[in-house]
Amino acid sequence: MVVILLLLIPLFGYSQYGSIELSTGGFSFIPAFTDSSPNIIINAGTGNKKLVSAYMIGNIRMNTLNPRSFFFVTQIKLLDKKSKKLKLSGGIVFPVIQIESDYTVKTYFSQRISASYPVTKKLMLNTTYIHGKGINNDIEINLFSISGILKQNKFSFITQAYYLDIDTTFGIAETINYKLNSKFDLRGFVNQTLSPNQFIWTLGLRYNL
Repeated sequence: MVVILLLLIPLFGYSQYGSIELSTGGFSFIPAFTDSSPNIIINAGTGNKKLVSAYMIGNIRMNTLNPRSFFFVTQIKLLDKKSKKLKLSGGIVFPVIQIESDYTVKTYFSQRISASYPVTKKLMLNTTYIHGKGINNDIEINLFSISGILKQNKFSFITQAYYLDIDTTFGIAETINYKLNSKFDLRGFVNQTLSPNQFIWTLGLRYNL
């Protein structure tokens, strides 16, 4: 926990937003890898109004208070003209730290490119490609996803279809967020991996700092 505090104190100090979520499961960029055990999910970032932005997502196992994973993302806007609807950004995810239940630590370096297009004021389409490679392991991944983000009053819905080239894994995920007030959100997540067949759901309460 000391190491976690040393990482989080400066991060929250320089962040423009942050949140802490108590959830029945964890978070993963790859929906099929979502942890089904209770997690504390920490999110902090600089916002995306400037040319370069950064954010971090951390998962801590609730039953032991031991960290499970941390993602540190830095990204730059490649196409962001006010006269154009299409937005394009690229970035790196480094380090990606994955800590197994036996305390084995795996690290990864990833590259990320994302494009977004507003269909209407309430509906946004987004596509993302992530390439990741292990630093102290032999794992290498290619992840493709397309998602639709719909905002309706206090609700937001994110529907995502994805393909991962490890074991030809693909599926559909849905995240539903309900804003209780300026500080608290309820978040529900479901994932149906079609190959192999796997169903995961989580429910969380998020506090926005």
